[in-house]
Amino acid sequence: MRICRQGKKYQEFFSDTVYGGKTKSKRAAMERYAELDQQLPSRGTTRDKLTKRNVSGRVGVYESVSVDTAGNEHRSYCAGWTSEEGKRCKINFSLRKYGDKRAWELACLAREMEETDRSKVLASFEKTRFRAPRRKK
Repeated sequence: MRICRQGKKYQEFFSDTVYGGKTKSKRAAMERYAELDQQLPSRGTTRDKLTKRNVSGRVGVYESVSVDTAGNEHRSYCAGWTSEEGKRCKINFSLRKYGDKRAWELACLAREMEETDRSKVLASFEKTRFRAPRRKK
C-alpha cells in the first residue's frame, strides 16, 4: 500500500501469508489506505496547473503522433481532461485537416470548454474567433 501527501511517501506491505491470502491482504491494505487518507492532509488539486513536464505550454493540450497499420504517421493536437465524474475525456484535431495553427487553437478551445463534440467546438471557434496562447517551441 502506498500513499503520498505533500511530497512525503508512506508505504506498508501486507503479506498474503500473514493475512491469510490475497483477498484478505488486499482488504487490509485498502483499509489502511482509507485510514491514512483520512488522517493525512488533503493532497489538493493539480487541475489546470502547468507542471515542468508540460512541453506544449497549455495544460491538457499536447501533440499526438499515431502510426496506422500501413506505417503512415498521423499528427494531431489532442485536448484531454478528467470529467467531474472522473471519466477521462479527449478530442483530437488533425494537423493535416485543420493545419498546425487552427488544430492547436481548436484543441485549446476544446480543453477550455471541456467539450468532446467536434461540431460544438468548431461552431464556438467560428463564433468567438478564439485565439489560443502561443505554443512553446
